Amino acid sequence: MEDSQIICAYLDSLDGKPRFHDARRQFDWDYQRLEFSARSMCEGICVWVREMARPPDERSPTVLAHEIARAKRMADVFEGRVADPPMRGPPTMAHLTLAVALDVAAKRGFGDLSDRRPQLAAWMQSISELPSMQKTAPP
Repeated sequence: MEDSQIICAYLDSLDGKPRFHDARRQFDWDYQRLEFSARSMCEGICVWVREMARPPDERSPTVLAHEIARAKRMADVFEGRVADPPMRGPPTMAHLTLAVALDVAAKRGFGDLSDRRPQLAAWMQSISELPSMQKTAPP
């Protein structure tokens, strides 16, 4: 997770036409807030996954509860934000990071964070149908 952003930026720049790291977004604070919120959500879910991988008697109930609460809060935020113009346009790192966060949560035992969040569920369904997302989905 730590190097994903820089790796994505590098790969995106190889053809000289970056799609996910458009320099014009660097000072678009509304977009930046979306991307950083998605990254924060994803990182918290990853913390939860790592904590759950520990032996049960070594897990921190405080850390687990914190990450569960944070992910649910962030899912509530995105329930309202996925209808915003930046999330309705072509895929960006905010889209990819949010999709990864939701997918990791669903596949790693955290749960479906789009449950009872119809706009987030519809958004995730539409992004999951993109050919590029289907071709790169983990097994």
